[in-house]
Amino acid sequence: MEHAEAFHDAFYRAETFGGPSLYFHRRAIETRRGPDIVRHLEYVYAALTSWGMHRMGERGSKMLDFGTFCRSLEPLKSDIAEAQQLVPQTMSSRGWDVLERIFRGVSVMESETRLVGNSKVMHHMMPNIVPPIDREYTLRYLRGNKNIRNGIDEEWDLMKGIISDFFIPVACIAEFDSKARTWVARQAAGLDYPWDTSVMKVIDNLIIGAGQ
Repeated sequence: MEHAEAFHDAFYRAETFGGPSLYFHRRAIETRRGPDIVRHLEYVYAALTSWGMHRMGERGSKMLDFGTFCRSLEPLKSDIAEAQQLVPQTMSSRGWDVLERIFRGVSVMESETRLVGNSKVMHHMMPNIVPPIDREYTLRYLRGNKNIRNGIDEEWDLMKGIISDFFIPVACIAEFDSKARTWVARQAAGLDYPWDTSVMKVIDNLIIGAGQ
C-alpha cells in the first residue's frame, strides 16, 4: 500500500499495452451483462487473442476454436450471472463454489494448463471478483516463480489462493478501495487511466507496475 501510487504511475508510464489489447478488453467488460451474449463472447475471445493467448505457427500457446469455447459456457449461464454479483467484501463459501464450477467448466485453451486462460475469461465476465492471472506478472510477483502444476484441482486451488489471500485482502482495505474506485471512476468518465476497469484490474495493474 505504501507504493500503490508509485506502481500505478509506473504502469501508465510504461505505455506497453494498447491498441487491440485495450480495445477488446474494454468492450468485453462493457458487454458482459448485455443482451447479445455471442457478441460479448466474441470480445472475450478477441481480448485473449490480443493478450497473446493464441500464437500462430507450430510453437506457442493455442486457443480452442470459438464454437468449443461457447459450448463450454452454455451450461454455466446461471452460475456466471450469479458470479457477476459477487464482491470481495461479502465473499462466501457459496460464492467460491460458484466460481469453482465456472473455472472447471470453461474450455478455452488447447494445453492442459487452465489457470491463465480461464482466469482471463472469468475476469472479463466477472471483473469485480476475478482478476486476470498470468505467469509473467502475477505468479512472479506473488510466488517468485512462473511455475504452474497442471491439473484442474491444483490450478483451482492456486487461483482461489491468489484471490482469497492477496486480491481480496487488498481490495478490502478501505483506504485502497477508495483510491482504486476514484481511478475506476476517472476511467469510466473517459478522463484517464483506461485500464482501470475494476478494482481487481487496478490491483493487477499495480502488480504490472511493480515489475516495470
